[in-house]
Amino acid sequence: MDDRTAAEVMQRFGKAFFSRDAAEIARVITEDAEWHFAMGEDGADGRVRKGLAGFMQGIADNDALFESLRFEKVVCRSFGTDQIVMTYLVRGQLRAGAAFALRGIELITVRDGRVQWKDVFWKQARSTV
Repeated sequence: MDDRTAAEVMQRFGKAFFSRDAAEIARVITEDAEWHFAMGEDGADGRVRKGLAGFMQGIADNDALFESLRFEKVVCRSFGTDQIVMTYLVRGQLRAGAAFALRGIELITVRDGRVQWKDVFWKQARSTV
């Protein structure tokens, strides 16, 4: 996979993900896909959601946690034949009130052009923006 292909995979994923349409999301993730959040109750792995139902639950989880969430300065790079490294700046507002701006990185494994593993890492901060 090259950088252009990596960007195309993530553009397809992003379009489906932000549409919140389950049928579209099913087209861009594998049946056994996993999403490991930057934070959450599942120990060292953050919050883990699996399969289409898990991704849909993850979207609902984010909607409950964040009043707003916006990604900027997104860069996707291929890493080997089946992985993508995506970096970005994420700006948001927690429903509890605290605004933030954090650097993020995601390690994504791709199988047959679809997201199979999405592991999210965010720098943690205690101050508001």
